[in-house]
Order: sequence, then C-alpha cells, then structure tokens
Amino acid sequence: MIYDVYGYGEPSLGDQPGRLAEALGVEWVKHESDYRGIYFAARPRTGAGKLRLQSNDLRDGDDEYHQEPDFPEYRYLLFVDKFDRPDEVRTQLAPLPQWRFLYRSVVE
Repeated sequence: MIYDVYGYGEPSLGDQPGRLAEALGVEWVKHESDYRGIYFAARPRTGAGKLRLQSNDLRDGDDEYHQEPDFPEYRYLLFVDKFDRPDEVRTQLAPLPQWRFLYRSVVE
C-alpha cells in the first residue's frame, strides 16, 4: 500500500504514522538505518505479521533507486508482510483513501 506525498522541500509523512497506527491498532517503533534512513516498524497485537513504513526515496549519487524501482512516483511505502489475513489490513486502511494498494506477492 502506498502513500504518495508530493510537495516542496523535504518530503514529510506529517500525521500519517499516527493515523496508520490508529487504523491498524499498532504502535510504531522508530528505527534508523544507513540504507533505509528513518523508518517505522510495528507488529499486530495478535497474530502474525509485520509492518514497515519507509521512504521510497532511496537513491545513490547517480539518482538511481535501490528499492522498489517499479514505483518511483510514490514517496512512501507501507510493507505488509507475513500476515495470516492480509485482506483485513486492506479493510482497516479503507478509511484512509490516500493509501493505495499497489502490489501483492505470495511466496510459498
């Protein structure tokens, strides 16, 4: 699911982490990575799964994307991994129309 933030100056998530946490019933833990920069991670209170909210503006000195090159127009990505019922996450995000479902992959 994607949140796209276009604007002037530095991109910002604004209140989106809080709104997402409320909709999904999670608490974010802020992390910092040399590769990803600042990102947020959470796990649901019950059941399996993990969430990661991060910038998609990961570029090298040549402005090449290192992650998710198929979606360069989206500034922020919400990764929904290893959930038993991922469609429930889509239902929980329905009240937040700025988030768009983008891609689903099932690995066995």
